[in-house]
Amino acid sequence: MDRLHLILQRYFGHSAFNPYQEEIIRDLLGGRDVLAVLATGGGKSLCYQVPALIGEGVTLVISPLIALMKDQVDDLQARGIGAEALNSSCSYAATRRILSELNEGLIQILYVSPEKAVGDDFLDLMASLPVTLIAVDEAHCISMWGHQFRPEYRSLAVLKERFPGVPMVALTATATPDVRDDIARQLNLTDPSVYVGSFNRKNLSYTVVGKEEDAYEQLRSYLQGRRGDAGIVYVATREGAETLAARLRTAGIPALPYHAGMTAGARAEAQDRFIGGKVPVVCATSAFGMGIDKSDVRFVVHYDMPKTLEAYYQESGRGGRDGNESDCILFYSDDDARRLRSFIDRDLASEFQREVARAKLQSMVDYCTAPGCRRERLLAYFGEHFKEPCNGCDACAPAGKARPRAGRRKRGAVRPASG
Repeated sequence: MDRLHLILQRYFGHSAFNPYQEEIIRDLLGGRDVLAVLATGGGKSLCYQVPALIGEGVTLVISPLIALMKDQVDDLQARGIGAEALNSSCSYAATRRILSELNEGLIQILYVSPEKAVGDDFLDLMASLPVTLIAVDEAHCISMWGHQFRPEYRSLAVLKERFPGVPMVALTATATPDVRDDIARQLNLTDPSVYVGSFNRKNLSYTVVGKEEDAYEQLRSYLQGRRGDAGIVYVATREGAETLAARLRTAGIPALPYHAGMTAGARAEAQDRFIGGKVPVVCATSAFGMGIDKSDVRFVVHYDMPKTLEAYYQESGRGGRDGNESDCILFYSDDDARRLRSFIDRDLASEFQREVARAKLQSMVDYCTAPGCRRERLLAYFGEHFKEPCNGCDACAPAGKARPRAGRRKRGAVRPASG
């Protein structure tokens, strides 16, 4: 057994790598830059965690969320790996301790926010240390073509200037071909190896539902049929999350809201109760998702349509991470589409941003309204060709499995939109 597999087994308990993991790791150990687009659950983190344990030095990981950093650090420390995180939540004393441990060579993997990573003092410190690898997680955040553009990510290009001989890996689960090209360009990756895994989640079934006056009754009826199963219901607004969770509780369906307007403690409690199985349903805005580690989510319902197919793919992908079947149901209405178009025109400053957002919204609308296989259209958006019958969407489901369609409606049943 070679050293990579020994590390994989000893520290992470796996006997074999997932697709592309070993190739990515060997490229990085050989000094080559890498762009990796791997689906949720594809094991992106191992692509930098394993090489971090080869030899001396520190691996620098850029991560956008403090909660995500904490989860990763806690997991690595529990495995006996020297890992820490530097971000705005660190106290002065904690920061001093971490910097001291860096100088002593006790930290193998350091997670840091993008703002911290590009600070002059931090860069000067890292330049004095043996940095062996730089990983940029959620790399789609650097692209204005992406669905979660974060301006602070644009400054990360300085890392290649300050550490020109250090290999860099950019990691994401959701990137169209245009976004992939933009990531490589914005990060100044040098002739990177590009690995793109399949976006097809075979265990997820996709249904689009016509959102009518009785939409709540449709949702309630569906949830009552899934009693005991864990699921997420995404809504567009904080008020919507609160209102829907309250209505479901009144109907005897245990549900909690989750949104950015709640206190950190309330959000943490809702997340812990959901992950721990004490409350089966969370009614959430898009604030809920990134870094949520619950494998047995059996349904993801979008009560309001998201703005982009990237967001829909990422959020619906919270379902079925254990490999078992999970429903992905999206409620569509023309009113929702018009509302989102008005937000684009009102909220985005530049015409370029508005054009990109309008095009992405139109792709989302086309997914909901155009005839044909939902899976094929979703995968095509990410540049993946899929031509076989999927048997896992409302357009392709075999006889007996398809949900009621328009024309033979049942009150309270989940029924697909036309197309």
